[in-house]
Amino acid sequence: MIFKVALAFISIVAACSAILQGTIDVNRLQGILQEGLGSKDLSSIYYSVKGLKQINAKIPDICQVIKSANYDLNNIEQIFYLTNAAALSGCQNFLKPDVLSAPVRALDKKDASLIEMYHAVYSLKAIGKGQTFEREEALKNLIQLLKKDDTPANYGYVFALCEHMGCEAWTAQHSEGVLLSADESDSKSLHFEGGLPVTSFLLTTILRSYKSLKKPAPLTLDQRYKFATYLVSRRSVNTPRGAALLLEAAVAIADDQPTPISVAFKDRKYITSELDTIEFSVTDIIGRAIPSLKPEEVVAQSGTRLADDVVVLSKQPLTQKQNDQTTYILNLNKIKTQYGMYKISLAAGTKSANFNVAVLGEIQLGNLELGIGDVDGTTSPKVTTLAFPNKLTDVLQADHLQKVSLKFSVKDKWGKPVLVQQAFVRVAPSSGDDEAIFVAEPDNTKAYKVDLNVAAVGKLVQQKSGRHFLSVYLGDSAVSNPLLWDLGEIAFNFGKDAVAIGEDKSRANSVNRGPLPEISHKFREPDARPPRLVSDVFAAACAAPLLLLLLLWARIGINFGNLPFTPAALVFHVGLGGSLALYGLFWLQLSMFATLRYLAPLAVVTFLSGHSLLRRLAQDKKR
Repeated sequence: MIFKVALAFISIVAACSAILQGTIDVNRLQGILQEGLGSKDLSSIYYSVKGLKQINAKIPDICQVIKSANYDLNNIEQIFYLTNAAALSGCQNFLKPDVLSAPVRALDKKDASLIEMYHAVYSLKAIGKGQTFEREEALKNLIQLLKKDDTPANYGYVFALCEHMGCEAWTAQHSEGVLLSADESDSKSLHFEGGLPVTSFLLTTILRSYKSLKKPAPLTLDQRYKFATYLVSRRSVNTPRGAALLLEAAVAIADDQPTPISVAFKDRKYITSELDTIEFSVTDIIGRAIPSLKPEEVVAQSGTRLADDVVVLSKQPLTQKQNDQTTYILNLNKIKTQYGMYKISLAAGTKSANFNVAVLGEIQLGNLELGIGDVDGTTSPKVTTLAFPNKLTDVLQADHLQKVSLKFSVKDKWGKPVLVQQAFVRVAPSSGDDEAIFVAEPDNTKAYKVDLNVAAVGKLVQQKSGRHFLSVYLGDSAVSNPLLWDLGEIAFNFGKDAVAIGEDKSRANSVNRGPLPEISHKFREPDARPPRLVSDVFAAACAAPLLLLLLLWARIGINFGNLPFTPAALVFHVGLGGSLALYGLFWLQLSMFATLRYLAPLAVVTFLSGHSLLRRLAQDKKR
C-alpha cells in the first residue's frame, strides 16, 4: 500500500470561558420542516408549521391537507395537533364542530392528567373557545396534580396552562427551583430529564412567562451558555418535531438578553504568504448579528506561537466586514512569514475563546547525501549527492552487511532550516505490496538523518532481493506544499535467506534446499524365538511340579476329611481356582492390565473367604 502523508488543518481546540463554538444550523432544520409539510401525519404537519413560524419562513397553503387529514375524534392528542396546525396556518374555517367533543370530555374528567388538560385547553384555545373561569380554583387543582408527579415535564404543562389562565406569577415563583433541577453534562451543558422535548418546553414557557410579566428572565449567564451549548450539540435532529422544538428553544434564548455569543471560523483556518487574513463569524445561537455588541469589542487579546510560546500579537482589534455585521476580519500580516501553529485568544465583549490558527509556509529540500557503507563502519561510505527533485542516474548496490544512510535538510521559502512534523523514508520493491517506512529524525543542526540497515530492511520486505524504490515524504499541518521526492532505485541483496523479487519464497526454499526427509517412527524388532525343542523342554520343566503333585495324589490319595463344607470354604476354593485359571489365561491371551483388572475383585473375595476358612479351622482344633 502506498504510504500517504495526511494533512489536516486544525480548528478550535480550547474550550472557551463562555463563548459558544457553534450555532444552530437553521437552513438544515428549515429543510426538514418544509419536507414535513407534505407528510400525512398530523403531528409532523403541526410541528413543521410551528417551526417555520419560529424563523418567519413562508408557509404554503396547507388548508386542503388539513381538511383531508385522517384523525380520531376521541384522541385528544390528535385533536390538539389538528386544531393548532389549523390555527397556525389560518385554516380554522375548515374544522368541523365535532372536534370540540374530545377536549370538552377531557376537561370534564375527574381524573384527567396534566397532559390531557394541556391538550384540551390549547385545542379549545386554537379554535377560539378557550375561556378560564375560577382561576384560583383551577390553579389549586393543577398544584394537587403536580404534587402527585412533580417531573420537569409536568412542571412544563402547569407553566403552559398558567400562560393561558394568567397565573404567570406562580410560574415566576417556582421557575428558579425548576431550573436548578436541570442535569449537567461534563460541566458544559444543561438539560432536563426527558431530553430536548422537555428542555425546550420548559425554557420557552419560562421565558415567555417572564416576558409577559416584564421581568428579566431567571437564567444566570452561566445557565444561558450551558443550555445554549446543549441546543447547539443536538446535531442529530432529523424529524419535524425535533427541528421545531430545537428552533423554538434556540429562538427563545437568542431573543432574551444578554444572549449567548457564538464565535467560529467563517471559512479558512489558516493563512499563507498570499492570504494573510482570517474571517470569524460572531453571532447569536441562531446565526444573527448581536445588536448589543460593538465592533471595537471584538479583539484578538493575544497570539502565541505554540512551538516556543513566543507572543506575536497583543490586543489587535478585528475589523467588521462591510455589509455583514456577523463577520469580523483578523489581519495576521505580521506573522505570515513565520510558519507554524499559533493560539489566538479572541474576545467578544467580556468573553473570550482560544482558537488555533495555522500559518502555512512553503518548504524546500536542500541537497541530499546518500551513503552506502559497512554496518560496522570499518570502511568509509560511498556518498552520492542529489539535488531536489533529481533522481539517481544509476542503480546503487547494497548487501546485507551494509547500511544506507540518508541526510538532508528542510528549509523554508527564505532558506532558513525548519522542522516538520512528518519526515519519512519509504523503501518498496519494484513489484508487490511489501514496503518499509522509516522515520527521519532531526539532529542539533535541524538536519534530518536516517540509517537503513540492509539486513533489517530485508525482514520488512520479505527478504526479496532486487531493485527497490527509495522515496522521501515531508509534510506538516502548517505546510502548504508537502513534498514527495522519488530518489530512484537501489538494488538490495539480503544474503542466503533472500529470494528474487517476484519469486515465491516457499518455492525458492524448496528448490535450494530440497525436500526434507519424511519423519517416521520405527519400533525395535522383536528378538528371534528359540527352537521349538527348547520351548517344549522349558514348558515341561515348568509343569513338572504340577505333574508330580497329580501323581502323588493318585498314589497316596486325597484326604477330604478335614475340609469343612461351608460357604466360605467353597468360595475360597472357587476363588483360588479362578486365580489359577486367570494365570493360565494370562499366558495364553490376556494382557497384564486386563489380567489385573479381573484379578482385583477375585483376590478380594478369595482373601475374605480364606480368612473366614482359616478362622473356622482354628476353632475346630481347639475343640
